[in-house]
Amino acid sequence: MVEPTNHTVRVQGIYLHYVDWGIPDGADDAPTLFLLHGDMRTSRSWDAVARHLCDSYRVLALDSRGHGDSDWPDAGYTFTQRVDDLEDFADAVGMRNAVAIAHSTGGVVATLLSERRPDIFSRLALLEPMVVVTESFQRMVSKRAETPRRTWDSREDMYKYLKWHRMTGKWPDEVIRDVVDHESYQRPDGRLDMKWATASMSWSEREGDYHDLKPALRTLGKPILFIMSDSRADQFRHLIPIAEQTPDFDLLTIPDSGHNMYMDQPAAVAEAVRRFAEGG
Repeated sequence: MVEPTNHTVRVQGIYLHYVDWGIPDGADDAPTLFLLHGDMRTSRSWDAVARHLCDSYRVLALDSRGHGDSDWPDAGYTFTQRVDDLEDFADAVGMRNAVAIAHSTGGVVATLLSERRPDIFSRLALLEPMVVVTESFQRMVSKRAETPRRTWDSREDMYKYLKWHRMTGKWPDEVIRDVVDHESYQRPDGRLDMKWATASMSWSEREGDYHDLKPALRTLGKPILFIMSDSRADQFRHLIPIAEQTPDFDLLTIPDSGHNMYMDQPAAVAEAVRRFAEGG
């Protein structure tokens, strides 16, 4: 099985970790696909999708600050600061005209960066980003910083929990194994925890950090594929007029999926991304 290589770059005074799935054989000029996770996930949540795509594309996946194997500072988690991180990362690795595949809050970051720096991404595949980031949304997610963290006795214990849970139990076994093997770490007390910093969810980082992506979605002037889960598609009906009025803006629904549709249905998401990257 193909495995990615691990790398770090220093940006904004911290180290960011990313994985590189390599250059396909005989394709030194292969297009770059850049994968960006949302809150409480890591670059390795994309592994199942990346395995479907790395035969044709150079696939890079980043751990945002406070996630995965990147540094976990106490602050710096506003969207503007996350955009700064991503801009400096792109410059550090020389990423230009890549196809971005970005989930949830990662989709917000990718969209805002595209508005600032049109040269970094040629196309955007956005998987249920928050189209309007409101105070109520930020207050809701910040409560996670106050909630006791779930931990596990062992990797097998975590695996069994994820198989049992109503949301994660529908993930393919491959995805669950990736989460257990790569998105968890052993704490000093010996228990397993997930690789995201509590500080990344704190209200002090989210108060006043509100955004409306609709103007950017209308005016970026590059192909955009907005991917929705069938369980939440009704929440994005307000995008239908934008799709009807904006060239190269398309909506796509992934069957039998929830918000983490790339983990629910990695093969279907990978196929949609492949068609989009090829101009379909």
